[in-house]
Amino acid sequence: MKYVYQDSTELPVQRDFIEDLKSLIDITARVIPLENSIIELKCKNKEALHELNNRITGMNIFEEKLSSLVNKLVKDIGTEDLRPCTDAILLTCKENLGQKREILETESRKIENGIAQECQKIESKVLEVLAPFLISGIYGAEKRFELSNSTSGVSGEMEGSVSGLQYFYKLWFTEEPLTVERLIDSLSLPMWTRTGILRKEEKIKMQNLSEFLVSSLEYDSERKIRLVLENKKANRKFKIEGGGLKYFVYEDNKEITADKELGALIDMKILAKIPEKVKNYLQTNIRTYTLSKVLIDEENAVSTNQIFDCLKVIAEQYGVVVHECLAKGLNKEEITIKMEEPDGTRTEKYITKAEMYTHLADVGSEGVEIAEILGVDSRAQIKDSKYLIV
Repeated sequence: MKYVYQDSTELPVQRDFIEDLKSLIDITARVIPLENSIIELKCKNKEALHELNNRITGMNIFEEKLSSLVNKLVKDIGTEDLRPCTDAILLTCKENLGQKREILETESRKIENGIAQECQKIESKVLEVLAPFLISGIYGAEKRFELSNSTSGVSGEMEGSVSGLQYFYKLWFTEEPLTVERLIDSLSLPMWTRTGILRKEEKIKMQNLSEFLVSSLEYDSERKIRLVLENKKANRKFKIEGGGLKYFVYEDNKEITADKELGALIDMKILAKIPEKVKNYLQTNIRTYTLSKVLIDEENAVSTNQIFDCLKVIAEQYGVVVHECLAKGLNKEEITIKMEEPDGTRTEKYITKAEMYTHLADVGSEGVEIAEILGVDSRAQIKDSKYLIV
């Protein structure tokens, strides 16, 4: 499937942009009320905690002033006969106020714990709502994957980042161990070996690694890779790292590519095909995933109530494509794209500015601001973004 503007030029993102727009609107409509409920909960309980703290502070001040006043009276009168009486007064005050303080402090802790638990529930819901969208719906994001292989299967993490926004996923793949053959088909690398029955000689042998396990894998948006391959006995290890047409190959800690004879037998064009195969594996084999964390300017966006700021960053990327759709489209009130099948058949898909604005305005002022960033409000100004995928 190929995605183009109405003037037949290709979209910078080869995705169903209209569906992505609808998803962004839906996510905004679902997550903003959740974030606002957390803010409201914190504000409401902050007032209650403030009142309790003021009462505790008042008791402390009273006890301190009473002690000063009583001691001053004793000093002014100048007799120790009053000391038993003043000690009794201060002790009674301390005991009574101490009991009351303990009650108020217990109530304060109960409120704080209740807030934390309630907020945690809503924050988990926020991550749950965002999870299916952020994993692939953020345009222009730099992504980095780290996978590890074990007898129970393949698991790993993904980190995405764009314009101060970072998000992290835990990933689980198919249950069977990942082999070289399953990841990149067949692969052979040269190595020195000693052969001969009567006279041992150093000779070059091409080692077939197809049955080796991929013990760890790293991949990023710049198509750079780092693979660690081990045989099933874990006594032979190869490492491949690099990108483009330049790769480094190691057997254990010895660089094969630095050896003139061995390096000459490595076909860099074959290695250059590995990133694409790794990408295909990542796209087709993720079984389950969990969004674990979202940061904005290195702060936890969920716990600090900055998810709306995250949505604005995402909307800026989408706004650039919206602007191009309107500029290259026939109807300036519709965002339209064309979808081209492999056989050349084309269909159009669109969403109106009015429809988008109506749905976003229902969210409140935050939704209106997102609409302006997207360019579906007359006051909006679309800015170019260097982060847009090309």
